[in-house]
Order: sequence, then structure tokens, then C-alpha cells
Amino acid sequence: MPLVYPVAPQHKLPLLLPLYLLAPAAVEVHRRLTASTWSAYGIAWDWPFARAAAAGFGVAAGGVALLVALQVGLGWRRWQPTGQVLTPKGAGFSPTGQAKGSIDDQLISAPSPGVVLLAVLPLALFVGWIEELVFRGVLVNGLVQALPVGLTAIREAIPVGIAVCLIFAVSHLLWDGPAGAPQLPGLAIMGAVLLLARWAADGSLGLAWGLHAGWVFAIAAIDALALLKPGKDGPVWLVGLPDQPLTGVLPLGLLVLTGLGVWALG
Repeated sequence: MPLVYPVAPQHKLPLLLPLYLLAPAAVEVHRRLTASTWSAYGIAWDWPFARAAAAGFGVAAGGVALLVALQVGLGWRRWQPTGQVLTPKGAGFSPTGQAKGSIDDQLISAPSPGVVLLAVLPLALFVGWIEELVFRGVLVNGLVQALPVGLTAIREAIPVGIAVCLIFAVSHLLWDGPAGAPQLPGLAIMGAVLLLARWAADGSLGLAWGLHAGWVFAIAAIDALALLKPGKDGPVWLVGLPDQPLTGVLPLGLLVLTGLGVWALG
């Protein structure tokens, strides 16, 4: 049965997990065939790696929290108490996640915040690690070998950077289809920030992994806990299209500020 675009959030995880679980095994096979090491891909399970990952996670999650707080302060979003989710009575949800059914609202109980966070955190860490390993690790190394450039000289690595960022952005169309096209520039910027993070850390993926996982965790936790509900409509050019935040100036500004910080670090 062909995929229906955009893929509904509840269908993404079952599709992603098999692919993501295979990725480390595929990298291990490639590593053995090329007589390489995990550290060559930017993975080093030591204290500096963990410290960089923790710092990146805090910066990314904190940035999303500040962005949400700004939107709440401007009235574009409103806080909703945890543990209660407002949903139409007797309603179901369409494949796009929109409620359908009766317009009479009711409050339904939700899992405790602790349970939700314990479920979201390892998933965010895993997704961030796999995507960094594939895109900023294996893909970057492969392109560096194909092109006569180095990872330490940023100006020499521009062709590799552009290619990696474009591949990273376009790969998201696998789940969103043509509807995801407006987010491609924002995803490319996100990829550039994460690539800068590897460069700033002298080839280590610790900082990039932390940033990526922090963004995933913060956004997923806010959605899963149903912490926000719509307020007054904010300008689309500032907040982005529905379910496509990387089409707005404010989220893109957050990425750019993060990238500038990473650049200064490097």
C-alpha cells in the first residue's frame, strides 16, 4: 500500500525504527570493510564527548523553551495544564492529526509528565545519534574521501557542507512528500548548524548529537504533554506554517543564533 503524504506522526515511528535500528549495524559492516574506527565517524564514548553532547542538549532544549515562552508572552500560544488534554467529545483523529467528530469538548486524562519524558528522552537521544552518525558522520566522511577536502578547514569543506545539508533536507521529503517543500531551506540551515558543530568539535559528533537530540526532545515533549494550545493567530512569516515551524523567521532565527554560537566556539 503506497504511503499517504504527509505521513501521520503515529505512523512515522513504526516506519523509522526498523531503518534506524539497521543503521548502526550497517555502519559497523562498513567500518570493518574499510578498516576504520568509530572515532573516525565522530563517535568516541568518553567524557569530552559526553560533556559536549550534554552541553548541546541543554542549549537546544533551552532555545526551544525560550522560543515557546516568547510566543506565550505575545499571546500566540497559551499554556495548558499537564495531565488534561482538550479534545472533541467522541472524536477521532484524521490521518493528519486533526480532530474530527462532535464539536462538544471534553477533557481526557493524559499520562503523567514523568512517564512521558522518560519515554521521549531515550527516543530523542536515539534519533539524534542515528541521524548524526549517518549524515554528519558516514556521509561527510564519504564525501571527504570523494572530494579532495579536509574536515578542519571550513572553507575547503564548503562543497561537502552544501551537499550534506541538501541531502539532509531533501531526505525529509520521504515522510512529508511535496507538502514538506517549504521547510527545505530551514532544514538545510539546521543541517549547516549541525555540520558546524562537528567542525567546532574537531570532528567529534558529541556537540552535534546533543543539539539534534535537544531539539527533538523539546519539541516532542511539548507535543506529547500537550502543554500548549492556540492563542491569537501570530504572523505566519514569524511563527511558520502549521506543523512546519522551520518556515518561520523566529525558529530560523533560533537556528542562526545557535550556529553563530557554534561558529564562535569553533
